[in-house]
Amino acid sequence: MKGDLPPLGLGRLMSLSVGYLGLQITFGIESASLSRVYQGFGAGVDDLALLWLAGPVSGLLVQPVVGRLSDRSWTRFGRRRPWMLASGALATAALVAIAYAPNLAVAIGMIWLLEIAMNALNAPYRALVGDSLPQHQHGRGFALQTVFVGIGAFLGAMAPKAFSLVGLPNVVTEGATPVSVRLAFLAAALCLAISVLGTVFATREYSREDYASFGVDVLEREERAGSLASRLAVMTRGLGPYRRIAGMQFFAWASLYLLWVYATPVVAGSAFGAVSVTDPRYGDGADWVGVMFATYNGVAGLFALVLPTLFDRFGVNRVHGAALLAGAFGFAGVALAGSPWPLLGCAGLIGIAYASMLSAPFVMASRIARQGEAGSAIGLMNVFIVLPQLVMGLSMGMAVRWFLSGDPSSTLVLAGLFCALASVISATGSKRRAI
Repeated sequence: MKGDLPPLGLGRLMSLSVGYLGLQITFGIESASLSRVYQGFGAGVDDLALLWLAGPVSGLLVQPVVGRLSDRSWTRFGRRRPWMLASGALATAALVAIAYAPNLAVAIGMIWLLEIAMNALNAPYRALVGDSLPQHQHGRGFALQTVFVGIGAFLGAMAPKAFSLVGLPNVVTEGATPVSVRLAFLAAALCLAISVLGTVFATREYSREDYASFGVDVLEREERAGSLASRLAVMTRGLGPYRRIAGMQFFAWASLYLLWVYATPVVAGSAFGAVSVTDPRYGDGADWVGVMFATYNGVAGLFALVLPTLFDRFGVNRVHGAALLAGAFGFAGVALAGSPWPLLGCAGLIGIAYASMLSAPFVMASRIARQGEAGSAIGLMNVFIVLPQLVMGLSMGMAVRWFLSGDPSSTLVLAGLFCALASVISATGSKRRAI
């Protein structure tokens, strides 16, 4: 490019990312409460892994398509903002519909709609940073998004527990979502709408003429991106150097998916002694899962601050291997803990692993990517994240039904073993050529 964009002040930087607060509040509530919603409408434990597939499937299909379409959507209202406004409206409507869903079929349909809309919202949000900031501010822009990601996920996961603490019922009644969870989804809808509108109205997107005045050749940048087929060819070319990262990511993200799916029934049963979904102790256990998820997101946000220093001092592979080993103990500990408070320690260990999962593999990939293909490498990393979730979603229901007699506790022991295996793959990478 011939030139660069003008730098933006802190206020403008924050306006680019504030929508992530609502997006991650929604994700936090989903991750902590989705199994609870499904089970409340009569879904069995062996159905949960399959029902959770809405997120990874829509993430794999929707984000690349919407990202590409928004690249080409030059309108008087901007390229990204129309997509953000439309997908934000759909996501808000889906959240309200989930809160008042009358049966399992409607809940499943609305959760699919929510996941599609959230992934459609995520793609232009990410692109907006690159559109609006000079290259030297990209790191700061994405870092601010990460801050909002952590805050939002923490608040969302804590929301059902907060509503139950003020006296709202958290017990499942037949064919209905608990009042505390219903209000959490409604609160997420309000936060999402406000945050998206805040970004849409506070952000000014540059036009083609603006880019030209800055000496930035947008057409050249678009042509370099190429067609979807050509970018897929670039992604798959030279896949060999990424095979260690692919294996490491597969087992690490499989572990996290199993936690999301099975934490609620496992914690409610083993740590709180619930015998059915309508047992009041099930509601208390499900609320505690929200506290756990808020804890691991909070720990991840704090640990991420020291990761760059640790990477520089000890090497990315070794640090990531150690973090994943901590996570392995955390995942297994969730299945083995017989009381609530030790679960927070397990969540802290998982948070250490989660922070490294969100950064170390991308550092490794960027170091082995061909010159000019870093973007394609990041796209490939998304496949490494989604694929294990698809495999777990399609297989674990049968495993729980046929081999575990409907008892989900062993799934989190398996998650610990998976994370330990990912740790070994990462740590042994440091004995060969460093990545």
